[in-house]
Amino acid sequence: MNGILARFSVLLLSLLLVGGAASACKSGSSGENAQPPASQLDSLSMASTPPPGEGAAPKLVRSQTLYVPAYSHIYYRDAQRSMNLATTLSIRNTSPETPIVLSTIDYYDSSGDYVRAYLDTARVLGPLASTHVVVEVDDIRGGVGANFIVRWHADAPIHPPVVETVMITTQSTQGISFRSPARVLHEDRVSTSDTLSFRPPRP
Repeated sequence: MNGILARFSVLLLSLLLVGGAASACKSGSSGENAQPPASQLDSLSMASTPPPGEGAAPKLVRSQTLYVPAYSHIYYRDAQRSMNLATTLSIRNTSPETPIVLSTIDYYDSSGDYVRAYLDTARVLGPLASTHVVVEVDDIRGGVGANFIVRWHADAPIHPPVVETVMITTQSTQGISFRSPARVLHEDRVSTSDTLSFRPPRP
């Protein structure tokens, strides 16, 4: 009987030790050395080569005037049936170091007539920051040929911001959404020599 009790005690002690070790492993997994959560990326092969250098910088500019297409409504089936759209103009500063100044955001209709301004004074958009304006779905003054004129400038040459419109409606059972990127009308592009000499500061 004593032998059975002794073996049972050893078995119980072993189970307690294993359980404690498992708990320690789980608690340690939430610390600084924790692995990233499992994802589809885990199925990819691990890279054995170091990442390449940054390479040559793309074009840098100090200012731009942009034309951004927009649509307050679109036609379907024929020219008598239209569908209203909500329009969002998105402006994203892609520079990690330099703010940009937005000086003009004007809205025009299909005839090229001025509808309204979205800026009453110049505004600063910080590094990697974004902003937007919205034309409501019931405001169809712009028409199918509406557009924004956006002007911006910066104190240092930077990569151009990402500027686009996104149109969306839920009037149909499936919904419709699409986007239109900005077109450059004018820009103050940095010369090749300036581009080579310009090095943005590192954090």
